[in-house]
Amino acid sequence: MSLMAFSGMAPRAIAADGAALYRGKCAMCHGPAGAGRPGTFPPLAGRVGQIAGNPDGKAYLAAVLLNGLHGPITVDGQSYKGFMPSFRALSDEDIAAVLAYVSTLGNSAATGGISAQDVASVRAAPMDAAAVQAKRAALQTAHVIP
Repeated sequence: MSLMAFSGMAPRAIAADGAALYRGKCAMCHGPAGAGRPGTFPPLAGRVGQIAGNPDGKAYLAAVLLNGLHGPITVDGQSYKGFMPSFRALSDEDIAAVLAYVSTLGNSAATGGISAQDVASVRAAPMDAAAVQAKRAALQTAHVIP
């Protein structure tokens, strides 16, 4: 099989793995379609793809999965006070696959995606919960996070 054939197959394989990982690790809080749970877990559908369209947004998304997110946040004018655990134990490939899948929820057009290499770069510089919160606040001010 040619290299072109393999490269054409990769996105489907990654999306399938990401969907399974999402169902097993994320759906219990964010819901099966990424709609979230009012007051506790924010919606992901229609948002993650937008955030991933910016390099700083990609890094933020990887940071959330790698380091977790603690403390109150506001999404679309709604307050959320849930606890996002770290998924640092997952491989860079698995985190990239989950983010690739979630970026397609809610009829979002897939962006360039987040690669395992993007995740590895963020993993190399761990952040604490306060730093992830500060990064989120800065990206909201810059309108990277809708």
